[in-house]
Amino acid sequence: MYCSTRILTLTSFVLGAISVGTLSLSVATDSWLFMVDPITKKMDNETRTIQVTTNSGLWKVCTIFGTATVKGNNRMSVFFPVASLMFMVMATILAIIGNIREDVKTLLAAVAYISGALLLAIGIILYISAINDEVGHRMKTSDSKEAGPMNSFRYWYGWSFFFAGTAFITSMLTAVVLVTLYLKRNNKQEDMIKIIPGLEDVIDSDCNNDDGNTNPTVIL
Repeated sequence: MYCSTRILTLTSFVLGAISVGTLSLSVATDSWLFMVDPITKKMDNETRTIQVTTNSGLWKVCTIFGTATVKGNNRMSVFFPVASLMFMVMATILAIIGNIREDVKTLLAAVAYISGALLLAIGIILYISAINDEVGHRMKTSDSKEAGPMNSFRYWYGWSFFFAGTAFITSMLTAVVLVTLYLKRNNKQEDMIKIIPGLEDVIDSDCNNDDGNTNPTVIL
């Protein structure tokens, strides 16, 4: 399928805006994880089970059973999404300038998007690891209770978590579009010589061979 530079430029802007927008909402909100924890209380000489629903995110963490390692992993997981957001904002600025000037900043923007996506992936992995360590204690406590929907601990990932995943996918797609756009704009031989080191020597060598000006080879 043929795509013009105008379509690729518009696509890179849209995907870049989605990446920055979804990651900004993901970092700023506390809807990464939802938990339902049953709490047993005695009320009016009767034991009742109350279900308490809590939500947590990068800035709001519930670690009732958490150890120092769990809390440290939670704090560590905050750094990477924030750093990823900074990289993506920088990549968006470079992409805008690069598309206007049609220069190498387009390629630098692709590198920045990939770097931001990798940082985000590390942050998501650390967050999932911290959550698994945290809920593992609660699951063991829940398993020791009577079975039933009112006596079991449950958790699920919220929309902030999936927004972070969306930002990862769209940022990688943006990088692919930007690289394609840069190569499409610089598809001439002179442009390729500037991009690929040593290509000029290879071309000169091929030209000399075609003209018959080859170096003699002495066989001993």
